[in-house]
Amino acid sequence: HHALWKIGEHHRDVSPSNLTGYRTHGQFTGVLNDYDLSLFQRDSPNSLERTGTVPFMALDLLIPEFMAGKVEHVYAHDAESFIWVLTWTC
Repeated sequence: HHALWKIGEHHRDVSPSNLTGYRTHGQFTGVLNDYDLSLFQRDSPNSLERTGTVPFMALDLLIPEFMAGKVEHVYAHDAESFIWVLTWTC
């Protein structure tokens, strides 16, 4: 996720249904899939649209200021979504 974010590919929909993983030779690898709501910064420099699975979205993305275009979707919002997924699965 972080490597893709650094090159401008922003997933913006971290949720349990978009996470999977596999084990090879005792090593577990996590995979974030379903990039249909993702945003490539080069194509769209504005990341003000609301996307995601509501129960796992960052709280800043659920406030009226975001809907009014005053809050930009940043990396910390996806990171918060990972925390919500972890909380939900535990």
